[in-house]
Amino acid sequence: MSLWSIIALYVSGLIGAGFASGQELVIFFVNYGRLGFFGVAWALCLLTLGSVLVLEVGARYGSSSYRDLFNQLDQGFVAILDGLYSVFLFVGASVMIAGLGTLGDDPSLGLVLQLASVALIFFVLQRGVEEIGRASGYLAPLLVIILCSIALKRLLNYPVTFTARVSWTALEAGTLYASYNLGFAMALLASVSTYLTNQKQRWAVALGANLIIGICLVLLLLALSTLPKALLLSDLPLQNLVKLRGSPLAFALYQFMLWGAMVSTALANLLSLVSRMTGLTKISWQKTSLIATSCAFVLSYVGFGTLVRVAYPILGLAGLWLLAGLVRTLFRK
Repeated sequence: MSLWSIIALYVSGLIGAGFASGQELVIFFVNYGRLGFFGVAWALCLLTLGSVLVLEVGARYGSSSYRDLFNQLDQGFVAILDGLYSVFLFVGASVMIAGLGTLGDDPSLGLVLQLASVALIFFVLQRGVEEIGRASGYLAPLLVIILCSIALKRLLNYPVTFTARVSWTALEAGTLYASYNLGFAMALLASVSTYLTNQKQRWAVALGANLIIGICLVLLLLALSTLPKALLLSDLPLQNLVKLRGSPLAFALYQFMLWGAMVSTALANLLSLVSRMTGLTKISWQKTSLIATSCAFVLSYVGFGTLVRVAYPILGLAGLWLLAGLVRTLFRK
């Protein structure tokens, strides 16, 4: 797998529904005014450091899944953490698949779109890690270009007005954002760490991928800061940037970007799960992919609201624990 494929896999995995909707950005950065930029910078530092640590530990111990990574943290509750993390990934994939059904103009069209998207996810997933990386190599640039184009178009026509709230707790928000995303990215990075044969490649992936994420974050933070507070409180604040322009093409591109973000995140989560499940059982990669995709699709019809509200913050706190454990493991004799 090429360096670009790994970078693209990381980028497309992090640009999920929360990122593409703009909701994550408002909560973690826009709400803090100008200090939101410090939060972004701090989050990127933590994500880059965490990515390098995961890749270094993964390469040192030949990790092919997140379970292999947990085994190196020298903790007595690895089995419990492994099980909880698998549940988090299943929930994440299921929520993305559920979100795909909301993109249609009516329930029947939404179901068709959902089924077609799930079929596409399975088709790519069962072909293996390298095929997923190749698909991400095409999808990630499209997502980034559309996001940056939306932001730049908005900034050329509207002035930036930062929110009145200015607080150094923006650094806390940046820490939580980084640890939450590192919690999910860890499984993905562990699955591909063996493709990177030296430290220079590992740093190149960490710096390159998070630089791309950083450019998107800064441009979108500025663009969202042109919106009035009432529109920032909506479920899809980023969509308001497109709707206010009234361009059908721009709205269609945004809908495609949102679809791509959900598909890529579901694919990244399922890739991590399949890597773990094939290491646990003797079932083939193709059959495991079918089982994982089918279960995620079925679970997408279960109410996950409460579980997501509880599970995701816990995963963010677990990301901080993970970062400390990786540092300790890397310097352990």
